Amino acid sequence: MGNTPLGISSFTKSFYGNFVRFGALGALFAVAYAYYRNESSDAAALQQAQLDDAKLDAQMDEARLQVLQAQIEPHFLFNTLAHVKRLYQTDPQAAHGMLDNLMRYLTVALPQMRASDSTVEREARLAEAYLNIQRIRMGRRLSFEIKLPDALRRARMPPMMLLTLVENAVKHGLSPLPEGGFIAIDATADSGSLEVKVADTGCGFTKTSGPGTGLANIRARLAALYGNAGQLSLGINAPRGVTVSIAVPLTISATQAGSQ
Repeated sequence: MGNTPLGISSFTKSFYGNFVRFGALGALFAVAYAYYRNESSDAAALQQAQLDDAKLDAQMDEARLQVLQAQIEPHFLFNTLAHVKRLYQTDPQAAHGMLDNLMRYLTVALPQMRASDSTVEREARLAEAYLNIQRIRMGRRLSFEIKLPDALRRARMPPMMLLTLVENAVKHGLSPLPEGGFIAIDATADSGSLEVKVADTGCGFTKTSGPGTGLANIRARLAALYGNAGQLSLGINAPRGVTVSIAVPLTISATQAGSQ
């Protein structure tokens, strides 16, 4: 008989039909898998690129902060040393006191130049050494007071900012006045925020006085470190002078504030 049995013919058709169908599904799954792998690879590459960009941005921010926080003015150091030299000829005791305060100033200031973090107490010690130097130079024309609550002495704050505010108060507020004035430094906390304030009884805002490079640098550093949570505020002090305050998120350092 030359004819193919009916059962075998049906089986063959069914086998080839299923083979084609499963083959098409297999090819579809293979294409889907390849597409998924490509998408996953692209997503991983994109994520790695974003991580690299974030790392580069952080490195650039750190470099910019180190430049902005280098606020020790060479003129101040040279002028202080020149004043010490003159005082040794007229008032050796005052010269010795100024030199001693300059050493204290540098002991605190120099390590802070490369630090990214400090405490309220450490920054207040730096400001106090600076003011003691200026008080020897200005005599009765300068007086000051520093009030720090014990609970906030180890509160963290960026280095060299308080010193910049104090320098501005002396240079632009008190020095132009024949009678000088008074500087008050204090720290307070409210709703998870630390506020460090410098108030002077100097000549106040004038038409020629602008924000200054020092204050502009502080604003830039606060924005880079804390975003909108870091603020620099200026106001009028009653009855005369300027009040400048720095506000940052309140965190307490685990180390002793007086350690270097």
